[in-house]
Amino acid sequence: MGTARQGTRATVGASLACHRCSWRGEISNLYACPACGSSLLVAYAGTYEPSNDTADETIWRYRRFLPVPADAEPVTLGEGETPLLQARRLDPSGGLLLKNETVNPTGSFKDRPVAVAATVARELGLSGLLCASTGNTGVAVAAYAARAGLPAACVVPETTPAAKMIQIEAVGARIVRVRGNYSDAYALVRAAAESYGWANLTSTYVNPYMLEGDKTVAYELFEQLGERVPDWVLVPVGAGPLLAAIHKGFEELGVPGPRMVAVQAAGCAPVVRAFGSGAKEVHEWEHSVETAASSIADPLRGYPEDGTRTLSVVRESGGKAVTVSEEETRQATTGLARSEGLLVEPGAAVAVAAYRKLAAQEVIREGETAVIVLTGHGLKDPAALQFAVGATDEATVVEPGDVEALGAALEVHG
Repeated sequence: MGTARQGTRATVGASLACHRCSWRGEISNLYACPACGSSLLVAYAGTYEPSNDTADETIWRYRRFLPVPADAEPVTLGEGETPLLQARRLDPSGGLLLKNETVNPTGSFKDRPVAVAATVARELGLSGLLCASTGNTGVAVAAYAARAGLPAACVVPETTPAAKMIQIEAVGARIVRVRGNYSDAYALVRAAAESYGWANLTSTYVNPYMLEGDKTVAYELFEQLGERVPDWVLVPVGAGPLLAAIHKGFEELGVPGPRMVAVQAAGCAPVVRAFGSGAKEVHEWEHSVETAASSIADPLRGYPEDGTRTLSVVRESGGKAVTVSEEETRQATTGLARSEGLLVEPGAAVAVAAYRKLAAQEVIREGETAVIVLTGHGLKDPAALQFAVGATDEATVVEPGDVEALGAALEVHG
């Protein structure tokens, strides 16, 4: 799988560590603990202290706590520093905040992890970038590979939305469709990456450097809230690395973290099922995957331990794991768009639906601060968006100059 080239070094004593056992090692192209086989993370010496330097408005302002050499040129498209918006139409109390990741360069939060992992891959001298994806990771990997001057290939389930595949192809990556679901794509890519010496940028826990980009959401939230920690953070979850990484980011700040809420679609919810039953481990989703939220439709087949890692973070934080129905997701998609002007894909809208449910149950109480991470733009999946809002091409037609007809269409009365 390759090792770090001579002279490669990361900042602040960064090293690889097993999330389960005591193994430690240097920054390298390693995807599992050589001692116990578990997934890895990046550990640092000390805690992160917020910087007053605002000259860099990307995630690279945090590079002292990213696993890259101090003198490395980052592979960047300007990712990060996304807005934190109050959602007063959804929650008049002012306690609900929206972290709008849809404004990242390729329209989703995936740009953060891919930027960091692509930079590490280039520093390690790897030949190309490879990923399994339901679409968003593939788009980001393709774009950042183009930026880095590296070849890229994305293996996607055959049900991946056409709009996302077009975006992947537009920036020059090769697409391979696998007859199966996301877990089938995952297994194929993991084997190929180890065989051919490419970096595996699949957005599960397989690549520890991906989480380092994800955790910058926590750093930004802490700064945007005036060095305060929100009470709750709601995150759409497939395998769950974004949720775990945000929790890790707050830990690195040395502050008590928020309660983390893992949100899944009812049609594919292995993590929530384990949480609800009190199980210590997550098991594969053995049912068919039935949800419009394709970006989080991960049955964890072949790697249920990823879900277990997410489950442990939810419980450690005192958080919750929640499912939402297709109808709740549809209503959340349209409600967010019409009340706040934000178009998100179903895999992001699930967190809005979960907030509504937890607020109605008074699990999230008035006066508490809750942050919803809006993970992907609605234009990533136009077909799902059209289904959610019921859009048609049957708009009102009026004759040129017919102000009265326009007034009637607008229901304006003189």
